[in-house]
Order: sequence, then C-alpha cells, then structure tokens
Amino acid sequence: MLVWPAIDARAGYLDENPDQVFAEVYEQLGTKIPQAAARDPVVWTYLSELKRERCDQTSIKNLALALEKIGYRREAGESLYNFVMACGAPVNELHHAINIFLQLSDYSMAIEIADEYIKREPQNANAHYLRAMAFQESGENLKALTDYADSIELFGQDKSKISSVVFMKMARAYATLGRFCEASTPILTWVAYDPLHRDTSQTQRLIFEYNQKGNCAVTTEQAKQRYPLGKRGAVITVKAEINGIKGAFLLDTGATFVTVKSGFADKAGISTADSREITMLTANGPAKGHLTRADKVQLGALAAANVPVVVQKTDERSYGIGIDGLLGMSFLSRFEIQLTDAYVELKTRARK
Repeated sequence: MLVWPAIDARAGYLDENPDQVFAEVYEQLGTKIPQAAARDPVVWTYLSELKRERCDQTSIKNLALALEKIGYRREAGESLYNFVMACGAPVNELHHAINIFLQLSDYSMAIEIADEYIKREPQNANAHYLRAMAFQESGENLKALTDYADSIELFGQDKSKISSVVFMKMARAYATLGRFCEASTPILTWVAYDPLHRDTSQTQRLIFEYNQKGNCAVTTEQAKQRYPLGKRGAVITVKAEINGIKGAFLLDTGATFVTVKSGFADKAGISTADSREITMLTANGPAKGHLTRADKVQLGALAAANVPVVVQKTDERSYGIGIDGLLGMSFLSRFEIQLTDAYVELKTRARK
C-alpha cells in the first residue's frame, strides 16, 4: 500500500526546475516526467529519494503509483521498466509495467517488457500470460497460443485453480486462426478439471458452436472405454492411433496435452514446421516441446479430430521403454471422464 509522505512547505517543488534537479534520475528512468507532474509534491519527494539512492526499490514503486494516480501512466510504466533494467530489481514490477502498457493499448511496448520478464524468469507463468495477451491484442495469435500453453503448463500441479479467462482467451486465439476444433479444447480442458461446476449450458454452447464451425465430430455414436486401475499410483498404458499410426501411450489426466516422441511424430506425419516451442513441467523437470496438432487421435471406439499435440525430443527414459508418449487432456477432455479407485472411464459427451 502506498503511504503518502509528509510534505515540507519549503520543498523545492515550489520554485526549482525539476528538469535540472532530476536530470540524472530521468536519464536512468528512460523518461522525462512533465513539469506539471514532477511538481506534484508527492512525485517530487520520490524523485528526490531516487536522486539520493538511485536503486531504491521502495521509491520506484511509490513513484510509479503516484504517477498513475495523477494520470501519467506511460511515464510510470517507462520508469518501472528502465529502473529494473538499470538496477536488476524488483523484477516483479515488470508485471506492473506490462499491465500499464496493456491498458494504454501499447502492445509492442508490453511485448518488449514481457520479453525481458521472461528472460529473467523463464518459468514464470504470469509473465507468459501477460505476453500472450499482448500478442493476441496485436494480432499475433500463433505466438499468443504458445504463451497461453506455457502459462498453463508452468502454473503448477493443480491446474483446476487457473482462471477460466486463460482458457477462454486461448480458445479465442485458435478460433481467430480458423482452427475451431482446437478452439474447443481449452474450454473442454477447463471444464474437465471440475465438471460438476463447469459443465454448464454456457460452456456446452461454446463447445458446440466451435465444433459445428470446425465440423469436428469423429465419434458420432455413444461409445465408452474403461481401463482398470491396478495398485494405487500405477500408470495406465493404452494402445491408441494417431493419424492412423498405432502406438503405446500412458493415459495421463494430469497432462495438459497429448505428447509424443519426435520419432513417433515423424512416423505419424505430425508436422512441426509452423509450430513454436513451449516449456512443460515433467516428472524429470522442465522439458521443451513443439505445440502442433494431429489430424486424428483414436482410442478404441473413441476418436477426435484436430487435437493439439506436443512433439518432444525424448529418449526411452522419458516415458519408459516402448512408450510413445502421453494421452493428455487435449484428447481426453473431448470425452466425459469418470475417475474411481477401480477404473478410469471415458465416454462420448452428451450435449445438455
């Protein structure tokens, strides 16, 4: 919380020229604060503190808040950004700066600052989300998709706590690109994390509209697959086909995407030519993969078209010998999922 300082009536803001007094501060902050703003007694106080202590983190935070309060948002954002560049901290203030430029609709500046944020904290989910929004608003939807995927992957284990806004924005990015089957997938995934509260007429309508636009239906009749669970914590290995190529996969409701090894992707004709790299958090630590799609994924009687897939350069240890990848939520969420202590069951979704 910003605490306004006590003001000395004899302070220099009454008669001194701020351009001269704070010339070195302005140079470091990469901005020139208009005299009307600099003469505000609160702003003057924090500029004076920065003149004495050029890397005072408390002062820069308070200065930015004071500038925002009197309507000088651009100067606030520029000051935060350049302060971090000069002093190396506080990195979290880059978040504040990006939000300012998003509000100003200066998306190129928001992207520049987000690039720096991600450079300094590559596994920060919020940094990727902020850049995704800036990319999306500037019309760069492919880049936005990558950052939305990163923000979801880097969030942590309990993805049910991620705001619906992230998934809805990702869906909109896919839809803007005309990739409607993939557009339904983020919504389906968000619903699948808490179907009791999220499988509503509203989400069903969005999913139905995207599927209609993309002519996405593959499994048209009621069908289901049930897989028994062994001992607690045991993995389920299934036989599935991707683009008509058979493989062995781990059924993983904790994985956001279907993930395949690069060797299998080559056999299945899954192209990564126009894809972008994302980061995934795996049991073996962070791993890189290319976000793309498969034309069709089939598990027994259940099938789905245009499924988001991540292609990963992996070795045999990644999933186990003879395992080609993971069947994650980008496929599984196309169906109703029932988890019990005895089995996992997937069945054709019924429209409400």
